[in-house]
Amino acid sequence: MKRLVILLLVVLGACSGKEQSGLKYRFASQEEGRRLKLEDTAYYNSLSQTDIDWRLQSSGQSIDEFKAVAASEIQEFTDEEKQVLSKVMAFIEARTAELGFRMPVTDEIIFIKSDMADEAHMGGYTMCNKIYLETGLLNLMTGGYRSDPQYDADYLEYLVQLSHTFISHEIFHCLTRNDAQFRQLVYSLIGFTVMDHEVEFGPTVSNLLLHNPDVEHIDNWAEFTIGGEKRRCALVAVFPGSYADAAAEDPDLTFYGSLQGVLVPLDNPDTTIHIEDAEDFYDMVGRNTDYVWAPEECLADNFSYLISFGFNGHYDLDPDTRKVVFIPYGTPQLIRALHKALLDYCPAD
Repeated sequence: MKRLVILLLVVLGACSGKEQSGLKYRFASQEEGRRLKLEDTAYYNSLSQTDIDWRLQSSGQSIDEFKAVAASEIQEFTDEEKQVLSKVMAFIEARTAELGFRMPVTDEIIFIKSDMADEAHMGGYTMCNKIYLETGLLNLMTGGYRSDPQYDADYLEYLVQLSHTFISHEIFHCLTRNDAQFRQLVYSLIGFTVMDHEVEFGPTVSNLLLHNPDVEHIDNWAEFTIGGEKRRCALVAVFPGSYADAAAEDPDLTFYGSLQGVLVPLDNPDTTIHIEDAEDFYDMVGRNTDYVWAPEECLADNFSYLISFGFNGHYDLDPDTRKVVFIPYGTPQLIRALHKALLDYCPAD
């Protein structure tokens, strides 16, 4: 790993920090970021009261109150943050060329910085061609924790690759949103079919459904084997219930720790099925990532692993030892299939 990271640092150090010709991007000011944030009316219109309560970790606030919090969280990028992000983008540009494809994107990517109290302090998310990044994540990317003795040299090296992985994941969402044909192609790699309409969920499921800003449309299904029977299902994330009830039972609960990926059968769209009850679930979506709340997120992780780590496995932090470990892919053929799809669809010039 050290040899690879040293090589990456050499590549990054040689970059000027200027925007690259293939992936166009820029950094929004605080004023522009607040304006852009409030323009995403389709997202706000999609949110249920359950969504708002869980995101704000409180009960009963209105959509207007939620929007006010969202706008107030937008911040200015520092020069150091811009420089680091530019180096990450330069690395991604170089890696796609090395892998033999180009990004199927035409829209300019706009980076926006946020403290993200409105999104339960997630590291980042996307809307349209905008990538929102959380202040704490940017602090990690710029080495804000390097003086902390609990972080050894291997961990600091790991943060370099984590930056590439995280930004590549978010870029993937912009790619599928930008190109419907590309989205159909990559979804098919894990057995999902994209329809020409949204899934119409029943009221019970709708009330618990997470409206993920990275998942612009829930308009797809895959066929899973459940109880020996093939059933067409959507893959979504749901909350366990109301925030008030959950918080009363466990005051230490977290937004992400409470969410659960489930299958919703199209023939009974007001019921949910645990993904473990589909005997072929991981045969379909692969075993490279646990982020399987939606085909979009599963594929974004696989894409980011391809960009950052290649074809054999990825590095991660062992939660028990806090040591950086190499994790072989559970389904390496999915990484190779994704690479081939990118080579065929958008080969490098």
